[in-house]
This record gives sequence, C-alpha cells and structure tokens, in this order.
Amino acid sequence: MALFMVERNLSEVPPERLRLDQRDIASACIRLKAQGKRIRYISSAVVPADARALDLFGADSAELIKEAHAVAGVQYARVSEILDLTPSFVQRSLSRPRRSLHRTDDGSTAKGARDIMTGNSAPELARWLTDGQRLFGICLEALENFERLQSENDMLREEVDRLRHRVDVLQADRAEMVAAFNDLAGHVTQVVDHIIQKSEDGEAPE
Repeated sequence: MALFMVERNLSEVPPERLRLDQRDIASACIRLKAQGKRIRYISSAVVPADARALDLFGADSAELIKEAHAVAGVQYARVSEILDLTPSFVQRSLSRPRRSLHRTDDGSTAKGARDIMTGNSAPELARWLTDGQRLFGICLEALENFERLQSENDMLREEVDRLRHRVDVLQADRAEMVAAFNDLAGHVTQVVDHIIQKSEDGEAPE
C-alpha cells in the first residue's frame, strides 16, 4: 500500500464535528476493507493556526481515499501521495502505536446533512491553541519547580553529609578525650595509692 495525505479545510467545521468526521471516515474505511479493498486510516493532525486537518492513510490508490470520503460524506481539499522517509536507524520503540478509530455502525443510520457552523470556527481553534499553551505553561512551571526542589534536595543531602562527618569527628575527639581522661585518672589513682601506702608505712611522702 502507498501512503496518502488528505488535507481538509476546518474553517467552517466546529470542533465537535471534527471528531465525528474522523469516526465517519474510519467507519468508511472499515466498510471498504470488508469489501476486500486495501485501505487503512492511520492518523490525523490539526494545524489550528491554518484551520487545516492532515489525515494519513494507507491505500492501493488515491481513488480509494476519495471513495472513503464519499462514503463518509466528508469533504476534503486535496489528496496527495507521500513517501515515508523515516530513517532506518530510528527504532520503533521511539514512537507509540496508535489505536485505530472504530465505531459500532450497522449501516442502518444514513449520514445526514453536516452540521456546519454559520460563523468562522477560528475562535474555537484559537481557544484550543490557547488552552494548549496554558497547559504547556503549567507543565513547564511544574518542571521548573521539580528542578528547584531537586536542587534544594541535593543541597540538603550535602548538608546532612557534612553534619554526619562533623558528628563523626566530634565522636572521635570525644573518644580520645575519654581515653586521655581514663589514663589521667589511672595515673592519679596510682599516685594516691602510693601516698597512702607511704603514710601507712610511716614514711614521709616524697
């Protein structure tokens, strides 16, 4: 199968209609595939600034793509065959597989007239973009806070290590002082015992 890119104009398509159109196209591809025709709906992308949708398909011909859109009742601006130039060294694990879009449809309900906004949908697309930028800002702020907390955590770890080293030094000094005090106490005890012994023997202490 070859790859095809379908461009759609979204300037008069409300956001809720966009999702329904995607489901209708996916359903149409499933129907055509059940008839033995090789076609696959791969993915979609939206360019809010240009009010455009870019849909990726795999099919044996561009005519199959056009037939799927005719079955779904979805308008498009252009169908173009494209080439997949993804380098062979790019691992598949770097990208996440996408689930196919499916819709339960017994064919009993025909597609009616499309619900088209009377006004320009650019404000809706601008709102999407604004919401995306706001969420991106929130994520960026969270990342900055994480980095700040990580830096503070590293500083606290260094301070704890420094204090532990200081405690070890103080404990070593205390052990030395205790050993020196014990030696001094032992020496004093010997001197006192010697003096007492001299006194008992009636000798004058030296």
